Amino acid sequence: MRGSPRILAVVALLQVLLCPAAPSRAETVVVPVPSPYSYKADSVQPLVLAGRTDRYLQFVGHTVIDWPATPARLNPGNPGTIRCERQRCWQQGYSAPSLTGGTPAGSIRSFFTYRLDCRDRTFDRLGDVRVPASVPKGWQPVTNDPTALAVADRYCQELTKPTGSI
Repeated sequence: MRGSPRILAVVALLQVLLCPAAPSRAETVVVPVPSPYSYKADSVQPLVLAGRTDRYLQFVGHTVIDWPATPARLNPGNPGTIRCERQRCWQQGYSAPSLTGGTPAGSIRSFFTYRLDCRDRTFDRLGDVRVPASVPKGWQPVTNDPTALAVADRYCQELTKPTGSI
């Protein structure tokens, strides 16, 4: 008996564990990432605003709204002055220091209902009130949002055609 099967198995296991095999090569896997900017083509429709049907569009689009952090601000206050009169002193003009908190940077990726003015090439993104006050809201140029720009480039010329169809 040259060696029991149990001993041979242990020796084989130790060889696998202790003897490194050929060095392995790491592989890179490319994962395609879809664009965060899109719109639902079947949602694009004329919108009647101010009695006009040849100017406005409404659609549902997906976009990313990013905003930077705003730093906290320190108001150093005012030490005031010490006034003395008849062996009595008091402080005048004092204001305590205060700290106004900043806001962290952030981002929202969401679907919004858009209103698009094809004549002025501006848009209003409904529901963007959840972003900080420092982020533009209301009617703004289509160049501020890739989704609004894509819809304006694709559909606005068709809206203003004499047939008025999209």
